Formats: sequence, structure tokens, C-alpha cells
Amino acid sequence: MTTLGIQIIEPEIALITEEEKDAIIDKISDGLTDTRGLSISFVRFPQGVRRPWSSHPQDQYLWIVSGRGIIASEYAEIELTPGMMVFVPANSKHQHGASEDTGMTQLSIIGGDKPRETRLSF
Repeated sequence: MTTLGIQIIEPEIALITEEEKDAIIDKISDGLTDTRGLSISFVRFPQGVRRPWSSHPQDQYLWIVSGRGIIASEYAEIELTPGMMVFVPANSKHQHGASEDTGMTQLSIIGGDKPRETRLSF
């Protein structure tokens, strides 16, 4: 249980194994604090690694911190570079990850209590 006020959070790290090539996710706020479902993660994608296609009932923001990568919808794919901010509406099927020639690091923020019904399009 959390109380009101400032808290120091130790990230919960999900490391990749040698058998599994996937992103390294540092979960900053995912049940550790009383954030009503808000999830904040620092995600490091090794070169060429993309997360599987997915969708979720909450909106998501991706802030590209370093490297290069992609965000794809069912209709298109866009290259991501440092400083870009991406908004993924709730329930939008999407995939994101590193480019084939370099890794990528992003800050991911998922949450909200009023999911949208719109789809990702570009």
C-alpha cells in the first residue's frame, strides 16, 4: 500500500535470456505505486529486435530516447529517431522496436481510465 507523497521507486527489471532475443524492460510504475493502472517503463531494444504485434485497452505514449527504430500499424510503418513522441490510441494493433542496424531506447507510458475507441493510422 502506498501513501500520498514522494516515493523512491526501484525499477523492476525484466532481463532477456540468451535463448530469447527480446527487449529489456525496466518497469518503473506497474503496481508499485497507487497509480490507478498507469504503467511507465524504460524499454531497451537490442539491434533488430521488435516486440510482437499487440494492442491494449489504454492509450500509450512512446518517447524515443536514443537509437533508431520503427512503429508499425496494420497500414504503415514509420522510422523513429531520438526526440520523437508517438501516441498510440487504445485498442490499436501495433508493433515497435529497433531498426535492423541499431538498437533503440524508449520511455513507454500506458494508462488512463478513459480508453479511446479510435485506431492508429498514419
